[in-house]
Amino acid sequence: MGLLKDWADRWLHHRTAETGNLPVSADSENQRMSAVATDEGVLLFSDSVKGMKARTTYLQHLADSFFNFSKKVETLKLYEIEIPMRQMVELADNCIDKLSKADLRRDDIQLRKSVCSFTPEKMAGKEMLVGAVCTGKYDLRPDFNNFDRLTKDFGLGISPRNYDVAALLYISENGYAGLMEADHFHPFSYQYEFKELAEKLGDSMKARREAPLSAHDFGYAALQMEAKTMARDILQSEFHITDGEFRLGGKANRTSQRAKTPEKCSSQQSKEPEPEKTGRQAAKHASSVVPQKKEKKQLII
Repeated sequence: MGLLKDWADRWLHHRTAETGNLPVSADSENQRMSAVATDEGVLLFSDSVKGMKARTTYLQHLADSFFNFSKKVETLKLYEIEIPMRQMVELADNCIDKLSKADLRRDDIQLRKSVCSFTPEKMAGKEMLVGAVCTGKYDLRPDFNNFDRLTKDFGLGISPRNYDVAALLYISENGYAGLMEADHFHPFSYQYEFKELAEKLGDSMKARREAPLSAHDFGYAALQMEAKTMARDILQSEFHITDGEFRLGGKANRTSQRAKTPEKCSSQQSKEPEPEKTGRQAAKHASSVVPQKKEKKQLII
């Protein structure tokens, strides 16, 4: 998967919709609706330019909070409603507090200038889904593949913080593939942590290329295992993510010779200097996620 090339296009919400992805015009007589249901409740959307953009804006909101420790949603379901009840129609697009007409003219899949809110007061109960047809289900638990699927399917933006967490999740499953150094759009905040390992992996791969007939891996497997462990420990100590779940009280156990990092959120970091991080870019993150073990994938840059 061309991870960085794909994510660079979506980084910081800069991806816009293609012409065929949005309704041409809002038809007031078209009563067909869609709904998005999570553990918090149901939001209803009209089948119009305004409604479809409002729905994608809500999905972006879910993506932005995907790795937040305090989030309360784990499942997302999409519904279509062919013949909605009057109560459904009255609740359509109620997440829009102030609509900007400029958003309706823009070739964009989200409402950028309008004011929207997704508070519990805006949510309807599950009883509003009577007669609705489920068209899709998404797992919102903190996992690389879950996050990648949600953002890719709907063309959602990826914030710098989410990029860092997702990249760490990828490394924890697949190893370090030099993907961070190739990204000029958003520098990987933990690149310094992996600098020494990256150099050793480069030497190992060079040795393998120079001796293609050798059965020796020149330490490649051991180095990748160390990279996975390091990524898991960062996720655990700084984002409270362990085995695909948010957990407090995780204990770091890096196998590298670096000094162990205490398990605290970035806002609670000790003021004492840590020698291992002197060259690292400042990265202020809140708590967030580690994926379940899945089949290894080949990363293509």
